Amino acid sequence: MNFLKIKHMNYEVDKELRILKSLKYKKMTRRKRAITNFLLNLSVFFSRPVKGMKLKVYKIKGYQNQKIKVFYLKHKKQNTPKKALIYLHGGSFQLEGTPFHIRNLSKISLQSGHNAIYVKYRLAPKYPFPYGLEDSYQAYLWVKEHADMLDINIKHISIGGDSAGGNLAIGVACLVRDRLKESFNKVLLFYPVIDHRQVTESIKLYTDTPVFNSRLNEDMWESYLKNGDFGMLEYASFMDSNLRDFPETYIETAEYDCLRDEGIMFAEKLKDLNTKVYERHTMHSVHGYDGVFYSQFMKQRIKDRSAFLLGVLKK
Repeated sequence: MNFLKIKHMNYEVDKELRILKSLKYKKMTRRKRAITNFLLNLSVFFSRPVKGMKLKVYKIKGYQNQKIKVFYLKHKKQNTPKKALIYLHGGSFQLEGTPFHIRNLSKISLQSGHNAIYVKYRLAPKYPFPYGLEDSYQAYLWVKEHADMLDINIKHISIGGDSAGGNLAIGVACLVRDRLKESFNKVLLFYPVIDHRQVTESIKLYTDTPVFNSRLNEDMWESYLKNGDFGMLEYASFMDSNLRDFPETYIETAEYDCLRDEGIMFAEKLKDLNTKVYERHTMHSVHGYDGVFYSQFMKQRIKDRSAFLLGVLKK
């Protein structure tokens, strides 16, 4: 796909999110990716969860028995096993997670009464599909195997992610269903990557949006699938996938986001299959708004996500 006509538009972004308007990128170069990941890897180890949660790092076996890290967020005061949330960060399958991922996840964990497992899966282009997916699947197996040590209720494990992490969450949910005949309790998706075909109206429209746009989306898919799909495309791109028996799902989208229509179409597909879906289509927003973690806008998002996990969110 080649976006020859670049539309330069003025987006009416929520005043709390306007700090993101200056973050415009044309392409993820090798140098930019290396510098960004170095800084993110450095900063994330200085991340601290919110009061009431504690953080521990484990090394586990990922895909092909290679080591990956998981960050475990646990309630400081815990008398009984907690429900668990496995979380997969966004970043175009190419960038590490950020301190705000840890911070927001700890808020959701505290408010919803869950312990959380944050997975540092391996990244493209060095590790293209299916590395990130299979690393994330192995993290689920590790959580199940170590449920007693982690003090979690194995019957109540949910999975979620933002952007590319949302894509991985869907893929892992499908793998768990097909390989293990098991199901997650719930799935949380925040402006998720859904469709490698890149054919929606929002893809065509949003070629220059802040943080993420259709040009970056094209580059992302080229990097992620550079070695092909190995006959597993249904676990990477989901509009033609079998989504039967998919868990109850929460989906957020952003108005000025090239991925917006994919998220909406995915929600409709799930509803057609009688999956219970909760939707929050945010207005005057852009991809990656989780980064403005201190805003009232994000406080409402955290509240809704936590309510969904608690089973008290209203449609």
